[in-house]
Amino acid sequence: MSRQKIAILAALLAVAALAAAVEFAPRPAPAPAPEAGYSLRGKWIGPQAAEDAAAFAGLCLGTADALELDGTKQQPRITTGVQLEDVRIAAAEGRFLPRKLTQDQPHAVAVAGRFLDENAGTSGGPIDAESRGRWVKALRDLAQLAEDSVR
Repeated sequence: MSRQKIAILAALLAVAALAAAVEFAPRPAPAPAPEAGYSLRGKWIGPQAAEDAAAFAGLCLGTADALELDGTKQQPRITTGVQLEDVRIAAAEGRFLPRKLTQDQPHAVAVAGRFLDENAGTSGGPIDAESRGRWVKALRDLAQLAEDSVR
């Protein structure tokens, strides 16, 4: 057998071994749904459904990050549930997105609203570290639900 044929055979075997390793390697378990009973799957409607879900997930993550960072400041800007509700309403009305979610995605908005009410609370009063943490977690979980809904 010529050296060229041996090299080609070795390369083919290496590619086959790599393909087998990729195919049969253990895969990480999918992330669990944030809260049992909640899903945004099938709630996004229209030709821009996937784009709206992705934009909504990004909005939730960005809001969670901003809220968490704000809580580390000596004088946080968001100090009450009323202020958080204003941010939530502004987001739903589309002030942060090019489209109005309340109008274009009413089913997803309704589920998201119930999710936030149940997981973050509805108090308009002062926000302490614990309630801020609940909001941050709820927003991140909601982002995960939106991402999972279009996979």
